[in-house]
Formats: sequence, structure tokens, C-alpha cells
Amino acid sequence: MKKQLIAVAAFAIATACGAQSVAYTPSAKEQQQARDNAKRDAKLADAMEKARVKEEAKPVAAYIPKEQPQPVIKEHKPEVFTAKAPGEKKKAAKKKPA
Repeated sequence: MKKQLIAVAAFAIATACGAQSVAYTPSAKEQQQARDNAKRDAKLADAMEKARVKEEAKPVAAYIPKEQPQPVIKEHKPEVFTAKAPGEKKKAAKKKPA
């Protein structure tokens, strides 16, 4: 059991460490491929940024109804109004002599 545990731990460590060693140097073909990928990604990012800026420059699509013309108000004369102080009683109408 102890040997199996050590074997599993060694396998896990070896797999993680063996992914890329410190002494690994990419070949010329791998270096060129990495540069090409970086250029392609830069072009895509630039195109996406330009498309985003172009889209943001467009006005917002909003429904704004056209203004309705206001109806013409006919001129009118107000009724005669006499202002009185609050609490003032009405004057009694004069009686006609019979």
C-alpha cells in the first residue's frame, strides 16, 4: 500500500514537471508559429475594437413621436368678476318702491 501511494505521488509530480522543462527551447518553426498567432490575434483584436467603436458611435434607437400641432384657442371674453374680501356679506338688493 505504501509503495502504491509513493508511485501515484511520483507519477503526479512527474506529469506536472514534465509538461515543459526548464531547458526547453522552442524550434524556429514553433517560434514563427507563435509570432504568426500573435499577429493574427492582434489583427482580430484591432478589428473587433474598430467594430465596437463604430457600433457605439451610432445613435440610440429610440422611438420619438412627432410633435402634434397645438389646437388654436378661440379668443373668449371672461364673465365679469368682482373680487371681495373674505367674510364680506352680500349687499342686499335695493327694493323697488311699489
